[in-house]
Amino acid sequence: LRTPPGDVPYAAGTLMIALPEWAEVADPKVVQAFGERKIVTDGYTLPAYAAVEVAKAAAVDAESSGKPLAKTLTDHDFATAIGTVRFDEKGDLRQNPFRAFRFDGTHFVPLEEN
Repeated sequence: LRTPPGDVPYAAGTLMIALPEWAEVADPKVVQAFGERKIVTDGYTLPAYAAVEVAKAAAVDAESSGKPLAKTLTDHDFATAIGTVRFDEKGDLRQNPFRAFRFDGTHFVPLEEN
């Protein structure tokens, strides 16, 4: 639904469930650093960057604490460019990254802003 408008316009109030626009919720310094390198932050660019941040932090913590990496991943909250990331005991994300959006007649905006 975030594609260019087609032949049939969206009705105001149309609801959509989707991932956020990561560049809008990410750390502005990280988005700027990507821009300075002419890297477009669309798709999974910023979540992939966050995954590397998690991997690095978990590896450093596992090394310094002597805990297994898997245990380190489930014992911590990780501050990343796209926000805090947490995993449960199975290794799944604890938070749901999907959000509700409503079409305001021009753009899809987060439902909580309506």
